[in-house]
This record gives sequence, structure tokens and C-alpha cells, in this order.
Amino acid sequence: MKRFYKKKIDMKTYALISVLVFLCGCTSAINSPSKWFDSDHSVAKDILEPINKARSKGTMCGNRYYKPARPVVWNDTLGKAALQHSLDMAEKGFLSHKGSDGSDPGERLSRVGYQWVSYGENVGQGYRTAQDAVGAWLKSEIHCKNIMNPEFKEAGASYAKSSNQRSYWTLMLGNPKQ
Repeated sequence: MKRFYKKKIDMKTYALISVLVFLCGCTSAINSPSKWFDSDHSVAKDILEPINKARSKGTMCGNRYYKPARPVVWNDTLGKAALQHSLDMAEKGFLSHKGSDGSDPGERLSRVGYQWVSYGENVGQGYRTAQDAVGAWLKSEIHCKNIMNPEFKEAGASYAKSSNQRSYWTLMLGNPKQ
């Protein structure tokens, strides 16, 4: 996804804008003359489309075929948890399912108020676009299994950039308590 910057923005401002983009699931909420973001793209759409395409037709994850599964829908709370973890990784320069505070994905989901029955988390670094991240996850057996798990009904994703412009991506998949 292309970014347009008119001026340097600090990490907190970037994070705030990212929260708006990912929680709204679209860039129209911040479609302003500043052009910090390309208004033709939506990260939620860019993440969900290739995930749901793979889920709709079935795919190979490693040596195992996963049959088609229902599409996942965007969940703002999952997006918030993903953003918080991406920011944590970017600010502290690490890639892990364990947060810098020792938290696991389930603890982070509970912290943001997502009541889950089950969850999956994919993380990655260095991908330039949402499509690149999803493409890499689909080529990784364990990440692909998360994406194809028919138990998951919802998804949220985000990324953050470190001070050296390295991107850190998080995809949260969940099956909520009813």
C-alpha cells in the first residue's frame, strides 16, 4: 500500500491514524486533504479479500489440503488487538507471538474486550503490503492452517512501522463467545 506524507509525523500520530484506519476498516474516515494515506486502499479489504479467496476455494497448507471454509468478517476489536501487538513489536524491534510484557495472544484479546472461544494469530515483518503479508502466510504451513481453520469466523489485522521503517504485521482470527 502506498503512503503519501506531506510532513514527518511522529509514531503516536501514525499510531492514531492507523487505529482509525484499521478500526474503521477503511480509509474514508480519514479521507482528508492531508493525503497521509492513499484513499483508494483499505487494509481491511486488502487483508480479507485474499484470505476469503483462499478460504472459498480451499488450499494446500504444506502437504495437507484444507477444504473450503466460510469467509471471515472484519472485527474491530480483533483489529485493535492486532494494532497494539504490531505497535509493540515495531517500537521494541522484535517478532514474536509473545508481547514485550510476556502476554500471549489470548491475554491481549481479553484485554481489549474480545470474548473468545478460540483464536489464532499470525505475525510477520518486512512485508510492504497487506497482500504480501497474506501471500507469505499462505505459503507457511502453520500460518496457512490458521487462515484456513473453519472454526474462525472473524478477523482483524494491522501493521506498524518501526523507526527504521520496517513493518510489523499482525493478523488475529477468532471464534467469539455467543
